[in-house]
Amino acid sequence: MAIVSQKPRILHLTHDMGVGGTEQVISQLLSNLDQDKFTCEVGCIDGFVGLLGEKLKSAGTEFHVFNRRPGFDLALVKAIRKTLQEGHFDAVHCHQYTPWVYGNLAALFTGVKVVFTEHGRFHPDTWSWKRRMVNPVLGWFTHSIVAISAATARALAQYEWFSKKQIEVIYNGLEPSGIAGSQRETRHRLGIPEGARVFGTIARFDPIKNIPMMINAFRKVNEINPETRLLLVGDGSERNMLETMVSDAGLQEKVIFTGYQRDTAQFMSLIDIYLLTSYSEGTSMTLLEAMSSGTSCIVTRVGGNVEIIEHNFNGLVVDSDDTENLTHWMLELISNPHLGSKLGKEAVNVFNQRFSVDTMAENYSNTYNRVLGITS
Repeated sequence: MAIVSQKPRILHLTHDMGVGGTEQVISQLLSNLDQDKFTCEVGCIDGFVGLLGEKLKSAGTEFHVFNRRPGFDLALVKAIRKTLQEGHFDAVHCHQYTPWVYGNLAALFTGVKVVFTEHGRFHPDTWSWKRRMVNPVLGWFTHSIVAISAATARALAQYEWFSKKQIEVIYNGLEPSGIAGSQRETRHRLGIPEGARVFGTIARFDPIKNIPMMINAFRKVNEINPETRLLLVGDGSERNMLETMVSDAGLQEKVIFTGYQRDTAQFMSLIDIYLLTSYSEGTSMTLLEAMSSGTSCIVTRVGGNVEIIEHNFNGLVVDSDDTENLTHWMLELISNPHLGSKLGKEAVNVFNQRFSVDTMAENYSNTYNRVLGITS
């Protein structure tokens, strides 16, 4: 049956809609785009919808699930192409590199416009001859390339061989979640003493996050301030190693592993000082969440972190893997509550000015209008 719609139809193509930064951005974007202007659906190429996707489905978003096979999957190109044509889509918005390759090829010569968002980079960043040859060609058929930070934009030009003129920066935006549940009750359940200062992070336990750096710094801080606690919210490939590291340091009662949490708001509300010690970052959604709640933050000087946090203004910045400097500033924030309060207030101001979900949705809306030739 033909689909009749006056609104542009956009297919958001991604790996899946599980739980992660990219998935959060897509979810926030779809929930906050003006539904009177655009109709959005989602395509997942890796065979399943995922947790955030199920939430969107329950709210009425239509999903298309594809089953990508190992190697280059020509059948996937054909399946996406069929969906684009039968669904009368005007644009395919590809999130991350692999969905972009498939979405781009599927859209060739159909009249469907292609938008590509790169949500982050690997560490260390590298280039390949294969991409050196393929990307400039596919770039010709891409109508907008979006990077989530200026650092990501530079990497796309340097390592992916895209034209700098093609790339625009749209920072991630976030709609802050409310504090869930009783803070006192959650502290008690986790064994956090009344009055204890809590450092913490919410992250995927992956080598790129360099969580050992914060554990090593916390060990030194806790020697001086035994009442402090470190709250590690998340799960991942490094969890066993991190738990062993904590055990070897004798910090089992001081470092709290919560495991994966579907709702992180109640845990974010417990954190007095947020730590982000990654080797590489684009625009961290959990950092934005911490800023939106007025939490003082310490981040490493990598990627998009330094575009979000200005040292000693709305947070603190330390060099990557500089455990000594991280320890120094953790101790400084404990001993100087006024500094933490000042940083937290400025973090809220910066968040409201630059990283609200409304700003992100407006910027993408402008991109869609430009690509589709829509004038307001």
